[in-house]
Amino acid sequence: MITNVAPTMQAATVNDAQLVAASLAGDRQAFGQIVERYQNLVCSIAYNATGSLVALLVLGWRQLKKAGKRTGQSNGPTTILLLSTVIGLGSQHAFAKPPAPESVTLTNGIRVVGVYFSGSTNVAIFTYLPMSLTSDGPKQSQWAHLVEHLVIRSTVPADSPIANAETLPDHMRLDFYGSTNNWRDGLEHHAKWLSGLPFAQSNLDAERPKVNAECDFTAKNFATHKFAMAAWAQGYRHNQNHAALKGDILKATLGEIQKCRDERLVVLSNVVVCAVGGVEPAQLLAACREKLGTIKSSANPVLPVKTHAQNREMTWDLDARHLVLTWAMPSVEKDDYAALLVAAQWLNLRFFGDEDLKKLTGMTLAGADLSAPEGNFFFVSASLRPGAAFKEARGLIDRHLERLGSEKESPAMMSMIGKQLSEQLTQWIDPDSLKGRLPPGMTPGMLEMNIGLQWGMNEFRYGLQKAALAQRLAATDAHKVRQSARNHLAGDKCTMITIQPAQNIRSHLINTGARASARFNAGESGDFWPVFGN
Repeated sequence: MITNVAPTMQAATVNDAQLVAASLAGDRQAFGQIVERYQNLVCSIAYNATGSLVALLVLGWRQLKKAGKRTGQSNGPTTILLLSTVIGLGSQHAFAKPPAPESVTLTNGIRVVGVYFSGSTNVAIFTYLPMSLTSDGPKQSQWAHLVEHLVIRSTVPADSPIANAETLPDHMRLDFYGSTNNWRDGLEHHAKWLSGLPFAQSNLDAERPKVNAECDFTAKNFATHKFAMAAWAQGYRHNQNHAALKGDILKATLGEIQKCRDERLVVLSNVVVCAVGGVEPAQLLAACREKLGTIKSSANPVLPVKTHAQNREMTWDLDARHLVLTWAMPSVEKDDYAALLVAAQWLNLRFFGDEDLKKLTGMTLAGADLSAPEGNFFFVSASLRPGAAFKEARGLIDRHLERLGSEKESPAMMSMIGKQLSEQLTQWIDPDSLKGRLPPGMTPGMLEMNIGLQWGMNEFRYGLQKAALAQRLAATDAHKVRQSARNHLAGDKCTMITIQPAQNIRSHLINTGARASARFNAGESGDFWPVFGN
């Protein structure tokens, strides 16, 4: 989750096309200038990849906190972000060889993937599930998020650093962080999480304010993206004009939320478990067969509903304003899908370099990974600053969308983005290549975890389509991006939803949420600030 990142763009003495061309030719100095110029682009890349920058920012937080620092008072997050940029944009310089991950589909449908780093003593295990913020039912905003908290709490106490979780617009992720000494304990946690242990009323009472405090935290920091997607789903899918993100959590009973978990969480054919670290694949897969292969579940995929693709003015019970633009887009096996992934990252480059837009918004993100039971969507999501007008922000965004279809844009940049996205699907960085060069606060375990987290997420999202998608990304050029944008991102195909606080929400938040938000901002929410790879 992004707290207070202030993007800056340095003045260009060499244009982007020249730097890209030199970088693709292997010029490390040119690549270094790209990193320096665009290091804050990683906010967008990491946010779209992990949903909240948890993979890097949060993991660095506890290390910095141990040293008596706060993220706003040190350069820790900046160096971590810079490392992520190097991973995301310059991976061609650090791959030793294509990876050989081991995977198996268990008899019950669960897919297990092993990302092995020989000699590592770190282990992280991630489970990816289809329950998400956009698949919640009508007037059940964030119920998936509450389920996530209660699942973790069913086996792990609030003050434990070994577990974390994240509920995103398109999936949920459950995490265990450990070592080669206790990874079997972690696998046992995952087995119990998937088996459906009963929820406790005491945990429900304790977790409700923590779930809602995350809303307050993002609202305070103009980073309400994922909660805006939950509100979008209430409008687009369920024809609601008000999304009670916090109110729906407060009204959920123990029986209702447990029934929601039982019916929707563990759709066995759509569960991916990814383990990363120093456990040999044969040993890992044998243990997974034993612990996970006998799990049963009656959960089913959420059925599509009749959607309401119309512009909509919505309210919610957050002290924030948000603009969401969406376009229906093709499924992953279509050629235009790859081109729209490239288009999203190109737009993020432009958004982070637009000083006028940054005066109006906290974060403006584009992505092609918004999915709901009804299909896939391209989105632009912007959290508005006080005094900013929706119309003005929309106008600046449209300016970039129009440029996306222009013949004047650099073709080299589009090709570079496509190749890098392709490599992220087929290769992972060699941690040994970065030995001695990791920034302060970043451990090898954190690096390994980030690699495994993104690898597992791509396995979940793309499955058997991943290799073919990588090929299409590598072949994507400016012409394909322009054509895809013209085909799918036209203004008359856009659905615009504006979200702002309902009447008297501000005073209500002050009266009911200040204490929980203060504790959350201090990092006291036990499942939110993990530590990995000491």
